Amino acid sequence: MPFPMIPTVLGMCFLLVWALIGGMILRHGQIAARRERESHILPLPLNRSRNSRAREWAIKKAPREVRVRAAS
Repeated sequence: MPFPMIPTVLGMCFLLVWALIGGMILRHGQIAARRERESHILPLPLNRSRNSRAREWAIKKAPREVRVRAAS
């Protein structure tokens, strides 16, 4: 390799390394933001008494209303 090209190649490698580091920092920020958004979607577990569980069971066992949609 000719001597005048060595500083150019080293400079390009230096810039590529910094571009890689910057990309990794930006990607880490995006992943952290997505994790934080998704962590607020799930509800916190509730402390339920036996009565509320029995009521939920009765609601689940109740027959469902049947609806029929006619095509127009």
